[in-house]
Amino acid sequence: MKKILIYIILLAFTGKAFSQQIPLYSQYLENNYIINPGVAGSEKNYSPLRLSVHKQWIGIQESPSTQYVTLHHRLVNDIMGIGGMIFHDSFGPIRMIGVQSTYAYHLKVNNKLRVSFGINAIFMQYIMRISQDDFYGYEPILTRERTSVTVPDASFGAYAYSKDYWGGISIAHVLQSKMKITGTWMDNSNKMVRHYFIMGGYKFSFPGQYNLEVEPSFLMKFTETTPLQTDVNVKLRINKRFYTGLSVRAGDSFVTMFGFTFEDYFFGMSYDFTFSDLSAHTVGSQELIFGWNLGIKTKQGRAFY
Repeated sequence: MKKILIYIILLAFTGKAFSQQIPLYSQYLENNYIINPGVAGSEKNYSPLRLSVHKQWIGIQESPSTQYVTLHHRLVNDIMGIGGMIFHDSFGPIRMIGVQSTYAYHLKVNNKLRVSFGINAIFMQYIMRISQDDFYGYEPILTRERTSVTVPDASFGAYAYSKDYWGGISIAHVLQSKMKITGTWMDNSNKMVRHYFIMGGYKFSFPGQYNLEVEPSFLMKFTETTPLQTDVNVKLRINKRFYTGLSVRAGDSFVTMFGFTFEDYFFGMSYDFTFSDLSAHTVGSQELIFGWNLGIKTKQGRAFY
């Protein structure tokens, strides 16, 4: 089991593993801000505070674990949004701790549609705690010349949204910061790789006794060195209080999710069932998300304009 973990870490730091340079999330449908900075300020009637805990590949020792807290807000001028995020990601002997701040500008296209552009300024610290025994049999040998590094980063996003539909494109690791953690191990190739995200969704409303809403959506993601990966999602919301959903991540897993709101508070849970080659070693992944809609002015859920 330890050899599996070390092999994945080696792939991650040579840029060949897509999911390890950016943490993997399953509940991004309830917090698109973590993917696209243009989302900051898109909720006019309240400021969404979100806290998430994600545990990947349950059953594999020291598998990836990610936690974050986010908050974003539309300013009183109604055209600018701000936001922030604190995050922590651990993967075996590797830890990443970071903060980001967001600025977004919102343009009103018509009475139904707005378009926003956002940018994140990010600072991350990478910490590596590795003994030679951990990498026995794997060359080249990691040294202890440098076990931590702090790097700047940035991301950019464009986001279009209305009451019934939304979509966006974003780019992460814009600066492609070099990750010079050791003095002798792959210094030239040890850098962050740009990640590209394209997402969109549409909400179908069925007024009636249960006030049903069905929201299909998708997320496409790729890098300059890895192929396209697509998530296809569908979410069912009942009375704007309860939701359940299903997501299929091509070649990797399918995700079940549910959640509910109570007054200004929100709770969601998801479970990933892995069907990739890792399925022989893990029972899946799990994510919990908690929310508080600060300053809410209406009981009508999401408001876009």
